[in-house]
Amino acid sequence: MTTDSASRPNPADTAPPPARRLSGVVWRTTLLILFFATLVGVLVALASTVMVTREERKRLQQNLVELMQTVERTASIAAFARDEQLAAEVARGLLRNSSVARVVIAEGGRELAAAGDAPAEADTKLPVLARALHSPFAPDETVGELRVWPASARMDRDAGAYSRYIMIILGVQLITVILSVAWVVLNVVTRPVKKLSDELHQLKLGSGERIMLPAGHRGDEIGRLAEDINGLIGHMGDLLAAERDMRAQREESELKYRLLFESAQTGIFTLDGDGFLRDWNPWLSRTLGLPTHGEATRPYALGEVLGDDSSRLDALMVRALSDQRAATADFELPGTGTGPLWLHLVLNPMQGNLMQGIVNDVSEQKRAEANALAMAERDQLTGLLNRRGIEHRLGDALAAMPAGGGLALMVVDLDGFKQVNDNMGHEAGDRVLEAVARQLESVVRRTDLVARIGGDEFLVVLGSLESADTARFIASKIVGTLARPIRLGNGQSASIGASVGVAYTSTPSDAPDTLMRRADDAMYDAKRAGKSQFRFAPGAA
Repeated sequence: MTTDSASRPNPADTAPPPARRLSGVVWRTTLLILFFATLVGVLVALASTVMVTREERKRLQQNLVELMQTVERTASIAAFARDEQLAAEVARGLLRNSSVARVVIAEGGRELAAAGDAPAEADTKLPVLARALHSPFAPDETVGELRVWPASARMDRDAGAYSRYIMIILGVQLITVILSVAWVVLNVVTRPVKKLSDELHQLKLGSGERIMLPAGHRGDEIGRLAEDINGLIGHMGDLLAAERDMRAQREESELKYRLLFESAQTGIFTLDGDGFLRDWNPWLSRTLGLPTHGEATRPYALGEVLGDDSSRLDALMVRALSDQRAATADFELPGTGTGPLWLHLVLNPMQGNLMQGIVNDVSEQKRAEANALAMAERDQLTGLLNRRGIEHRLGDALAAMPAGGGLALMVVDLDGFKQVNDNMGHEAGDRVLEAVARQLESVVRRTDLVARIGGDEFLVVLGSLESADTARFIASKIVGTLARPIRLGNGQSASIGASVGVAYTSTPSDAPDTLMRRADDAMYDAKRAGKSQFRFAPGAA
């Protein structure tokens, strides 16, 4: 620092007393670093130990699962053949793993082979691992079960030993890092900062003195801090010039905002607390049929322009103003031949009980969502409604049932379809399902519903029936139509049949799931009666 010797205070007079030296920034910073680094390090070490122990236990348990998968095939053969010797060999082989306490291979409710002693109840921290054994010739047939008791105590000892080893490594690393960081911070940061603080304490304002750069800190943060202090007075004049520049920039920003406001392909407007438009841009004028803002001769209420009869806009305004955050909603307006116009409205609260609004046309997005929903409710193979689609429409069909009318729900299950798949292949089975779908559509009316709700199970909903006789006629026609051979091309044909269960109701309040359950029970009655026929659920007219 460049000062006169007469004006510089005596260093002996300004040196801090011994009692304050220990409480200076150097020592406080160093001690705080040591304290918090030690605290965080201990917590991390403890957390790491717990996590490592848990992950090691999981790994050992996963090894058991993979070990069971390795011998699953051999155990399945032993259970299928009821070979006790082979099963015993598998059990003893598993028991050689130190993580296994007991192995049991069961077949048909009896133990085919067992090895090892079951651990005491206090040592069974881990659940018994069980795996179903399937026939080697019929994967869907369960022939037995493989059960393994983990050696919890041994696994805990292994996991604990591994975690203690990790904790020792972390502890050594922690001590090294703490001491290194403390030394670096003490010598690189805190001491230069304290020296800079002492220089500032002795600086006389208005004397033109400058702070000397700490040795070895030119170009770093501490050096830049000293330079910033030296340039503070010279920057005062620059602040006035910066203020003038900011004013010009603000005017330029306002002009850019106005241009953006006028040319944006998004609706932008300001709304007061009563729901009246204060201003709006040309896009909103074109979209909602408003005059331009400068040509408006009367105030316009946004709810009236949007045709909002349900006060949704009022609720949106209250939410935005009360929560003091943006609130959004979609509004549907009558559109042109392409469909309704959907607008996504965003209200942002402003000062003075005002709101800024943004409107975007989301009609294409809404149409895409509707198309996606429709595709999700269709069976990809037949094009019919799937289970989700028919469930959505069945309730509407019941609600729309006229007074004095009735509704019939039919469950159609194909007879002999499995033989077609087994003998002719799945491709032929798919062609059969497509043919059945078209035949069902040809039998019912255009207003009726047809759905495929399972592999070879279909659902038919007949609405607006005068009596159950019409349902009987349609059910009989379905049975007769599906009894005819189905041509598959290349000179091939398939012969199937259909068992039909019918549930008839004249009560709109009937639950759809109850109606479907009644029809399903009636279909199984038709199956038991010899197939290729229909049955009405009890209670039908």
